[in-house]
Amino acid sequence: MSIKKKIFIITLSILPVIACYIGPAAQFVLSDFESEADLDRVQWRCHTLFSLSDEHVTNGSKSLKLVLYPSDYPGMAFELPMHNWSRYKMLSLDIYNPQEEMVFLAMRIDDRKEYPSFDDRYNNSFLLKPGMNHLNIPLASMATSGTKRNLNLRNIHRFLIFMAQPQKKYILYIDHVHLA
Repeated sequence: MSIKKKIFIITLSILPVIACYIGPAAQFVLSDFESEADLDRVQWRCHTLFSLSDEHVTNGSKSLKLVLYPSDYPGMAFELPMHNWSRYKMLSLDIYNPQEEMVFLAMRIDDRKEYPSFDDRYNNSFLLKPGMNHLNIPLASMATSGTKRNLNLRNIHRFLIFMAQPQKKYILYIDHVHLA
């Protein structure tokens, strides 16, 4: 085998390894809500309705209109096409709150396939002001509620957003859910 061919083969074999250590990827869109197929990748929870909307779009031409009715935990779960978030620094999403008052939105992220207890998963609440809210959550800051263990970003299994026991109907618009 010629020396050029050996160098070529070695180069091809180490490129994937080098790619893993170059650093974070630019961006990975979890959902942009541009088509009905995007709705198929969102799991709704009881007392929640959602539909594509032309209103309050921040990326592309559609957003998700989420209607949350009074109940225990109305909301949604994202289907995760990729479980390894370790190449990214930030979870970002845009949420428009059309209410005249501020509302709390809860977020849950599980790094275990089985359903972990409250203390063994990431749980956080965000106060949404009226109008557009841009949430940017550093992945390195995500720790479990009880033990404060950092989430295993190579093993993310569930990502949910919801309201905790709302007493009336709320509407939110969500767009451009991505890792950066």
